[in-house]
Amino acid sequence: MRKFTALYITLSTIWANLGAQKSVIWGIDAQIRNFGFDFGILKTSHLKGEDFSQTIGLKLGNLVDPKEIELVSQMLPGAQPFKLNKVNYAWAIKPFYAHNFIVTHRKSRLDVGFKIVTNISLPVVYHWPVYIWYYNGIPPFDGYNDVKYDPKLHQPNLIGGTTAFTKGIKNGSFTPGLGVSSAIQFDWGSYRSLSNSVSLGMAIDAFVQKIPILYTQETNRNIFPSLFINFAFGFGDIH
Repeated sequence: MRKFTALYITLSTIWANLGAQKSVIWGIDAQIRNFGFDFGILKTSHLKGEDFSQTIGLKLGNLVDPKEIELVSQMLPGAQPFKLNKVNYAWAIKPFYAHNFIVTHRKSRLDVGFKIVTNISLPVVYHWPVYIWYYNGIPPFDGYNDVKYDPKLHQPNLIGGTTAFTKGIKNGSFTPGLGVSSAIQFDWGSYRSLSNSVSLGMAIDAFVQKIPILYTQETNRNIFPSLFINFAFGFGDIH
């Protein structure tokens, strides 16, 4: 019984020491890129004295094409903006893992830390059709009808805008992919409990097939390279 008690105390002490040496930061972030934006939650772990940390998290964001053009019909009073030839919305969910190389450590609240961040993600895009308000000028049924947007059938000057963002969301499909990124990161904040960071970097997401955002298939793509800026806020036990 004494041996068991001694072993229990020893293991408890080791576990407590490991816990004391490990810092965990929970955070939220927002990222702006030339193909859209993301919001995410994340958890960063770091062993005291190590020159690297690890981050896992989940992001949700939209996917757009730089070729999208927003128009407003000048023929229809009260017309709302719509995007010419955009036939599908596309949103992605991204579980990710990041390895952070710590170049300079923060040792006080006045210090600014510097990291090099590498990231791998498994994005899955869900895309669904865009519906529009299309004007029918034939009496006695003149007025707007909500229809699935087809640039081959619908004239831009008779489009009064898009309908609810969620209309047609049940008729979408998934496309998986793989993403990688790298960035430089600066962090600051309360030495013990709060952390803020800003990151600048580049990323590339590749999918198994083209994402049909636009009407013309030739203009759609399955590879999305991007530059981004990321802002994050975290709290926890920071060494």
